[in-house]
Amino acid sequence: MPVASPAEFIERIKVIAEASGAAEAEVYGEVVTINEVRVRDKEVELLQQSALRGVGLRVLRDSKTGFMFTTEFQPSIINELVLRTIALASQASPREAVRLPNEPFPSQRLLEISDDSIPAKTPADLVSLARTAEQNAIARDKRIQTTLGARAGVATQDVYFTNTYIKLQTFRATSCWLGCTAVAANGAERREGSYLDRKRIFADLSPPEFVGQKSADRALAKLGAKPVPSTRAPVIFENEAAGGFLEGLFGAFNGTNALEKRTFLADRNGQTVASPLLSIVDDGILRRGLGSLPFDGEGTQTRRTPVMDQGVFVRFLHTAATARLFNVTATGNGIRSYDSLPAVGPTNFYIDRGSANPKTMISELSRGLYVTDTAGFGIDTVSGQYSQQAEGFWIENGALAAPVDGITIAGNLNDMLMGIDAVGKDLEYRSVFASPSIRFKELTIGGG
Repeated sequence: MPVASPAEFIERIKVIAEASGAAEAEVYGEVVTINEVRVRDKEVELLQQSALRGVGLRVLRDSKTGFMFTTEFQPSIINELVLRTIALASQASPREAVRLPNEPFPSQRLLEISDDSIPAKTPADLVSLARTAEQNAIARDKRIQTTLGARAGVATQDVYFTNTYIKLQTFRATSCWLGCTAVAANGAERREGSYLDRKRIFADLSPPEFVGQKSADRALAKLGAKPVPSTRAPVIFENEAAGGFLEGLFGAFNGTNALEKRTFLADRNGQTVASPLLSIVDDGILRRGLGSLPFDGEGTQTRRTPVMDQGVFVRFLHTAATARLFNVTATGNGIRSYDSLPAVGPTNFYIDRGSANPKTMISELSRGLYVTDTAGFGIDTVSGQYSQQAEGFWIENGALAAPVDGITIAGNLNDMLMGIDAVGKDLEYRSVFASPSIRFKELTIGGG
């Protein structure tokens, strides 16, 4: 029979799967469109328009799971998709914890994650944004002669979900982004500086003038950077760098890792593991949040979940399956695409806003390091060891004294989290991982 829409197609798959012997069936579909441009030296270097769509089918039969996906939205493939998925289930090992969520959820409060103006943005609109950002970067200072490019883009995602117990649900989410990487030169020395903003709502996006100027300022500030001698000193992570640190820390709060004892937080529920200044939240219902969703990839309603409250470890984040194994409530963190099964992932994962003024956090130090960027995968959430390359500024007598690069910072996560002695009030949401500035009492700095 002809299928007129993705919603009808997905509903039809579920009906046929149940009629073909699936005890439980779940169907997750996506339709995504992306438009992006990149401008360099005033010329359009990339103009990309793409669209993808797909649907994943999960069936359960005798506690066994089968999963397949397709990118074809044709009625003729439904029977084959269903039969192959059921056949896969018959070959799987039974897992009692894997059952589909069966609690229909009420309509979510207004999340404001869709902007009707975004699908209407044309490539010409995006080129204009990118060119303006680049022009403002170059105009900022005579030492900015070029960029590595400015890029602008928009995306629209339509999600469809249903299972044996939950009727068809759908939502639309949009996003937009604008970034620039400026290059500063002083003689033979060249330094790069980048700034990227990403939002759900186009009107919230930083103006291109600001994006270009910010990238230029970051590049200029790095001129003359060099290592400092190895030492131990207080370290401040600027808010964007702190967000990167938090991203590396996320695995410690993953319920799957907790089951397998692959996190230093295993069996520490209710214990004080960090400074009382530190609270961490995963918030799937944050207004206009980049990770906000009305429900996760397996039909669990999203929510606001504190994982650390004033230094006390509260709970892990879960899919429906890991929650059952822990005998706790699922947290709405079953993140997925149409071509994968749900796994524990972040919605909006952030360190809660503190009360410290970021400038005061610097002025209170006689010496120390102010980190603006890190590189390398140096966070081991199993052993709790931390080591990353870093760049930023040396602090001397309460002020930023000189740019620094070519160094590493290291510590033990247990000691680091307990040693946080200031949390800033400069929280910004430009990623699903966000943080205000944070200050560690003392870390090891490896330099020249």
